[in-house]
Amino acid sequence: MKKSAFISDIIFTFFLSGLFTLCLFRYLDIPLSFSLALSILCGVLSAMGVCAYLQSKRKSFFLKRTDESKKQRLLTHLALLPDEKKTAFFQSVLSTESEKAKRFAPLKVYTGDAFYFLRFQFSPVQADEVAKISRLKTRAPKIILCDRIEESATKLASALGIAYKTAESVYELVKEKNALPETFLGEETLKNKKQRRLSLCFAKSNARRFFIAGALVLLSSFLSPFPYYYLVFGALLTVTSIFVRIFGYR
Repeated sequence: MKKSAFISDIIFTFFLSGLFTLCLFRYLDIPLSFSLALSILCGVLSAMGVCAYLQSKRKSFFLKRTDESKKQRLLTHLALLPDEKKTAFFQSVLSTESEKAKRFAPLKVYTGDAFYFLRFQFSPVQADEVAKISRLKTRAPKIILCDRIEESATKLASALGIAYKTAESVYELVKEKNALPETFLGEETLKNKKQRRLSLCFAKSNARRFFIAGALVLLSSFLSPFPYYYLVFGALLTVTSIFVRIFGYR
């Protein structure tokens, strides 16, 4: 929820509650001054209640959005991670204080209770991959850890007694073990981020916007008792528009 919408909702609640209670108190023949004081108090209390509710909702939404962002960054990180490092990462995640997870093969981890098959890639797990996993002869449960899995693969996995955990469950597992990476592969570097912002701000297509803004500021100088301020900034915006048009990013 945007801050402007948040504030407007609180103001609206205050005036709506205050006006309604003022009309009610006057209808009950309560003196105007006393009615006005009571209506203001009711408006403030209603606004405080709505504020507390919206703050809680806003915080919950923010946490959910933050988790969703981290989940996507983690899945991209795992898809880009080399197989050996991916295996070592889940060895750490799946280990407990009493038992350390063992590397069975690349992208395969054994915990003593189950075999885990790591399938983090940019495409969903397919039925052929499930069929390959089924060929491992063991009585221990088999669990696929992945981002997504096709419907045909889920049906085959269920038929073969193979469990699977997708994006949400994997993220919760990693988060619970406090194993989220400090830096994620595939993220934009600070230098690239600054470069992208500059290219967006000073793109050639923005020259017209700078020119219109400069022209409007210059025209405002005729209406202001302090024209020099408008003349200086209007001239700067106009010069910037010319500079961006010639030397700006494409």
